[in-house]
Amino acid sequence: MSGLWDIRLEGSLETLSPFCVIAPGAEEVTRANGGKYRRISRRTLYRDGLRDSRPVVPGSTLRGRLRRSAVEVVRILSGERMPLAQWHQNAIGGIKGSDSEAAFDVQLRITLREKNPVLALFGAGSPWMTGRAAIGDAIPEGPVETDLIGGARSDDGRRDGMLFERLDADAAEQWHAMADANAARTRYKKAMRDLNATLRAARKGGGPEEVARLEAELADLVRCEEAAGLMSTNPVSMPLLHEAMPVGVRMRHRMMLTAVTEAEAGLFLAAMNHWMRSKPALGQHESLGYGLLRGEYDLWLSPAGAGDPFSVGQAQALPLGTMTAEPIAGLSGVPERLAGFMAAFREAFRSGAFDFRLASEIG
Repeated sequence: MSGLWDIRLEGSLETLSPFCVIAPGAEEVTRANGGKYRRISRRTLYRDGLRDSRPVVPGSTLRGRLRRSAVEVVRILSGERMPLAQWHQNAIGGIKGSDSEAAFDVQLRITLREKNPVLALFGAGSPWMTGRAAIGDAIPEGPVETDLIGGARSDDGRRDGMLFERLDADAAEQWHAMADANAARTRYKKAMRDLNATLRAARKGGGPEEVARLEAELADLVRCEEAAGLMSTNPVSMPLLHEAMPVGVRMRHRMMLTAVTEAEAGLFLAAMNHWMRSKPALGQHESLGYGLLRGEYDLWLSPAGAGDPFSVGQAQALPLGTMTAEPIAGLSGVPERLAGFMAAFREAFRSGAFDFRLASEIG
């Protein structure tokens, strides 16, 4: 475990299936027909002085999956179940409270880095630690036109003429009540849209009496809706709409490990392999086959902190070749040097060199 290394993985990710990651607080788009969907994660690029918004695979999404895969590698090697608090510390970096970061024992932080390669790679929020793995966004090489996929939750009462012959005697009456509620909800939503549009126009150019009348009418409509219970019901035939990045999008991607031990680098590669082999799908709609990626990376290795400030280009970094990552198949073409790092992690783990307990337990 002696010696520290810088490792750069630079290459591409390609979508093998539609890809959809919707970040919290994502922009909601309303179409002309009233349909709504939330935008998938995007980044803005500048090309020839023009802004270009492109869908991306967020670095945070990749980092989260790699981190959890690293924890799974640890769990598999240990053969034991992990306590919840310990899982929180390793998988999400702990649950940060209001304690002062400055008050944390510096020596204990150093000990945690030495004893816990998960925290060394990915950092923690409690106790606060920066990670040694930098994982960027995967950004398309060119402009991308996303797909807008629509549909509706199926209503078998309308599609299957034999449905009620297979259900009990009350089913038909219950279905009609649901259908009536759906129709009432549709009428309500249209009335709300029309009234809101009229109210917006009145606020711009109408008199205060007209605005007050429309606001009162809108409040009455909301009260009627609540009284009818339509706001809390869920229609069987609810429209479904989502945005997705299409298949075949090639994206530039880079990951960097800075000042890592051989064992830490080995755990990172084992986590990549576990991600691709055991849980390759990322993002939303995994049940539809979404979220599969193929990776191809050129690898560079150099001793940490040993760079010659007068050297240019790649002269101070050793090229190791190209490695691929495929769903189910996992990693292939792993350079012998890095395969040795993976073996170093497993050997160190089996020798008891690591401690994945809580900081309070180690301290």
